[in-house]
Amino acid sequence: MDHPKPWLRYVDADELESPSFDFDHVTVESSSGEKLGEVDGFIVDNASGRPYYASVDAGGWFKSKLFLLPIGHTAFDRGRRRLVADVTRDHVNKFPGFNR
Repeated sequence: MDHPKPWLRYVDADELESPSFDFDHVTVESSSGEKLGEVDGFIVDNASGRPYYASVDAGGWFKSKLFLLPIGHTAFDRGRRRLVADVTRDHVNKFPGFNR
């Protein structure tokens, strides 16, 4: 992965340790229920651990395997194991692909 911002790093979702929740393969949907993919990992601040982006595996519909979704455009629905994004597939199609 190209690191244009050296204070950020990729963390695989299955490496996140939480006794109460497993982030690996959490579904990512638009607010209208359109499936965008599954959480693959996160781009986080090295010092604080604060997430900036979710790395999403598009499952084949996107031009690249992965894309980055800004955390500020998501809401976590723990009960339904999903991230709900305020973007559509049309919006995401304008995003660049991501390679970790």
